[in-house]
Amino acid sequence: MNGKTKMIKKYKYLTLLFLCISFTSLVKAQNVSLNGEIYEYATYYISSFNIQDGSSDVQIFRYQIQSDAYPVYVKLWFKASMISPALGIESPMTIVEVETNPFLIQNDIIIDNRDISAQTTVLYDMDSPPNPVQMSGQLINIIDPASSESIMSSMLTSGRLADGNYTFEIKLYSGFDSDALFLSSEDNKTIIVSTPVSVSLESPGGALADTLDNLLFTTFPIFQWNSQTCGGCETYIRVAEYDASVHSSLEDAIEEQRVLPFDQTQLWESIGNVTSYQFPFTGAYPLEEGKIYVWQVRVTLPTTSGNDEMLSSIFAFKLGTSGQIESTPDITNPLMIALQQTLGEGQFNALFSSGSSLDAYLPSGQLEINNIAVDASSLNYVLNQIMNNDFEIISIEVEE
Repeated sequence: MNGKTKMIKKYKYLTLLFLCISFTSLVKAQNVSLNGEIYEYATYYISSFNIQDGSSDVQIFRYQIQSDAYPVYVKLWFKASMISPALGIESPMTIVEVETNPFLIQNDIIIDNRDISAQTTVLYDMDSPPNPVQMSGQLINIIDPASSESIMSSMLTSGRLADGNYTFEIKLYSGFDSDALFLSSEDNKTIIVSTPVSVSLESPGGALADTLDNLLFTTFPIFQWNSQTCGGCETYIRVAEYDASVHSSLEDAIEEQRVLPFDQTQLWESIGNVTSYQFPFTGAYPLEEGKIYVWQVRVTLPTTSGNDEMLSSIFAFKLGTSGQIESTPDITNPLMIALQQTLGEGQFNALFSSGSSLDAYLPSGQLEINNIAVDASSLNYVLNQIMNNDFEIISIEVEE
């Protein structure tokens, strides 16, 4: 073998080695990811999905595609499916499944499910100036209402997809060759949809005619009602004084001037997603002895067609006056009342009854949660969370 042949072979070997190193570096540099979220609704309406091309006018997800190296080819796949035992659907049934064709991006880009359909869409990346990105897709699968009488009946009756478990999946494929894409990132979320049908007040109070039977002896009552929990729901409450000489109805009273919320420009007080609430220590007009008050609850449900809302009936209650009964309750401190409601009669009596470890105890001094000083409203918020089963009591210790 002469020197020239050796040189050619050595050159080919170095070229091959260089290409391998370059390809390896390229593969290692490709780190394409999704950063964003899938949004949750309490109700999904069939009208939110276009059966012709798989598109949707409702935001179900929003992600930012990011890569360590550009340009890069990407492809997105999205699927929504459901399980509804009430309709006899025991295994996942596809609502919509769409996939984009591979498209080239030169910078980070925001992808919204409303951009994905069987139609061609032009997006713009986050470069300066932005680059146009042409994206087209194809409909792989879509729900067929005619395939199930129960699904068709449910949709025709309510216009929405039935309660059940909804799963949303998104996958991102990427690569430097449009014909060789690999799964690089994915996300999924299962949402349990159980649409509440009503809000039923429990206590305090009842009909206006029964206020003498519904006397309260605390200015910090705990309001309780019954409603099915739902993801993303928001609960509101309002309380107002009722004066028979001024108001012709409970509706007149609660619409005119409220003691809660304090700000009269606000019709409702937002209290989160709960089913009980203690009248606050601050941020409301104080309740007065001998007066009649009315209260009402509203629950808003996020749906793919906007917010739905449910209103409860209106309950009335009267605050008793000192000396109106022979013996007033032993517990008058608002925090002690809240503790009693939270712990339950049995556990509360075991701790605070006569001869127990906390006999005659009354809260005083500085309140702390996890060694952080808080006010009574913050402590009341935690107690409300426990009553609503958002927090769980694991154990109770009494420190001397």
